[in-house]
Amino acid sequence: MLSPELLSPQCWAQATFGSVQLGDPRRTERAIRIGEHFASDPQASFPRQMSQDADLEATYRFVNSTHTSYEALIAPHVQATQQECGKHPWVLLIQDTTELDYQHHPKTTGLGPVGNGTHQGFLLQSVLAIEAQGSSVVGLAHQEPFLRTPAPEKESKQHRLSRERESEVWNRSVHALGSPPKGSHWVHVGDRYSDIFGLLMQCRQQGCDFTIRAAQDRCVDLLVEQGEDPVPPRSHHPERPSPARLHLFEVVEQMPMRESLWIDLKSSQQRAARRAHLAVSWRAVRLLPPRLQEQAHWRPLVVWVVSVWEPDPPAGVEPLRWVLLTSVPTETFHHAQERIRWYQARWIVEDYHQGLKTGCRMEQRQMQTYEGLRTLLGIVAPTAVRLLQLRSLARALPEAHALHVLPTDLVQVVAFLAHTPADTMTVEHCWHAIARQGGYLGRKGDGPPGWKTLWFGWLRVQTLLDGIHLAPHLSDQLQL
Repeated sequence: MLSPELLSPQCWAQATFGSVQLGDPRRTERAIRIGEHFASDPQASFPRQMSQDADLEATYRFVNSTHTSYEALIAPHVQATQQECGKHPWVLLIQDTTELDYQHHPKTTGLGPVGNGTHQGFLLQSVLAIEAQGSSVVGLAHQEPFLRTPAPEKESKQHRLSRERESEVWNRSVHALGSPPKGSHWVHVGDRYSDIFGLLMQCRQQGCDFTIRAAQDRCVDLLVEQGEDPVPPRSHHPERPSPARLHLFEVVEQMPMRESLWIDLKSSQQRAARRAHLAVSWRAVRLLPPRLQEQAHWRPLVVWVVSVWEPDPPAGVEPLRWVLLTSVPTETFHHAQERIRWYQARWIVEDYHQGLKTGCRMEQRQMQTYEGLRTLLGIVAPTAVRLLQLRSLARALPEAHALHVLPTDLVQVVAFLAHTPADTMTVEHCWHAIARQGGYLGRKGDGPPGWKTLWFGWLRVQTLLDGIHLAPHLSDQLQL
């Protein structure tokens, strides 16, 4: 998926939208044109992206047409991603929900409540496929935009239990993706909102694994590990009371530290970026299903608990604490480190949603209807993936010679801007120089450039390249 065509808006748009089925080849050509405009400058408004009035009018007609749809536009990208997932031995399917808020566009019809219910917009469930070994972004494996349905003010308990819950979107995503092909392992990764017993069961029924952060203090049975005393079985005799049930977090509190490690924590709205020293422990348990009448057919699940906590946090800082549940056997410290790394990769889907909103300004797009926004999302969603893939491409083969990997004219322009000979520039040096054009400082503690500085720098370099390519065609006219 990380091919050189990512660097060309024209090639990328053709590869992404060239096979969309919209009932007319002219609509397919229009989808390619719009995709190319978004790839060239995803933050720009429609009037800035479309240099011709005819293109602008055609874009609005396309987005609002009944012959186009989000499902048709996104289908080739999703299908290509799923096919690519089958080629890797281990793939992380990172799932998360975000809200797209259109409170500042009150004339847009068909939207539902978001936030605390006073704003309007829609929700978006995204499943981002990540190659487990190198954390490169494969693409969107599944995505579902949907509206929030407000609960009735007065409803019976029976009706409340029978009504489909908003959280069912997690299960729908797992079901839609289905089973991996032979030789490939798919691991669904999620935050605390994904701690749904039905979701865990769905993963196993589909032949997939999971690594999620626990939120529910579920009942568990302990499984005997090597060197432990056997755990007496629970009594199910009607005249003998069962022993007190163990709860997950109770078991976690009693798990002693086995190893420790250092990890880098990204900054968020709640905390600054920092390096944390963490204690790690792990063990196997049997996770018991909820005790509800309609779920009596559910069976216990064998999972491995990976407990991660910060024994000595900095003064005034809330200590980090993760309790991870995974279906992948975790019997060594190396295994535990890998599960922790898988969970850390979950932040990439947050980067994707930020790229959708900030990098592509999806919440600033003014459409008359929700259906129009959904159709536009079919173009914008793959564009936001491209932003992340550009970052992955920038981090691949860092020591290789830039002229052997990247286009020659690109390297020469970047080398000129960086005052460095092009033939000595590595791939890492080249991308860092591009990011500096977008505001990346490259200080010792800054880490690698993110998608924002890379993208802003890439736009500046691309503008210079466009001028260089255009100059020979204008030279004769400019001399007149």
